[in-house]
Amino acid sequence: MSFLVYNVTLRKGGGGVPTQTFFNLPKTKRQRLITAGLTVFSHASLDQAAVSDIVRLAEISRGSFYQYFADKTDLYFYLLSQMREDWVARTEGTLRRHQGDLFAAARELSVAGFKEVIAGPQKDFFRTLFTGFNYRGTAKMDEDWTRRYRAEHRPSTNWSGMVDAKRLNVANEEQLLTLVHMLFGIFAQNVARYFTHAATAPRRTADQYMSNMLLMIDWLQYGVEKQNAQEES
Repeated sequence: MSFLVYNVTLRKGGGGVPTQTFFNLPKTKRQRLITAGLTVFSHASLDQAAVSDIVRLAEISRGSFYQYFADKTDLYFYLLSQMREDWVARTEGTLRRHQGDLFAAARELSVAGFKEVIAGPQKDFFRTLFTGFNYRGTAKMDEDWTRRYRAEHRPSTNWSGMVDAKRLNVANEEQLLTLVHMLFGIFAQNVARYFTHAATAPRRTADQYMSNMLLMIDWLQYGVEKQNAQEES
């Protein structure tokens, strides 16, 4: 993934991005810091993670860390931004292949994403992320994400340009975004439930949670009430 190089004014404004000094580091040293961040955030939430652990694993001084990032939150959102770039690219490609069919793309992306999140190289990072979800924390993260992403002057994802809205009962961009958030909520809920219950209820396999996820997507697309329910009553 490629990233923009940010100017001093933006960094001082709290954009939540690495400094130019970070990008000037040798690639191996940058990667060591990224790996250290992933390791620490894979075993502790953002609130619980300690900069001292990150710098110890990265083999840098605490002072050096603050030359690269304003705080641990900046590093955390940088790691998430890397993942987001990949997610956006895959979403756009999948929607093109499905000719803008949001639900067909959502099913494919949800299954592929579920498998990657629970069994991929960053599964511990995602376990900590998803099991830490709660209403207040998620709302705060969404607020911080939006503020930081806008500070980087990156355009918002053009959902209306990628999705064939004629297939959907949505009246405007805001309603389309609400639907997208609902689909992500279904994905996140089932991933979080899997991570939460995997240790205590091993009989509930990943396949069962993926099946439940796809069922919920079906309910969202087709409805849950039987067509002849009123006639039967």
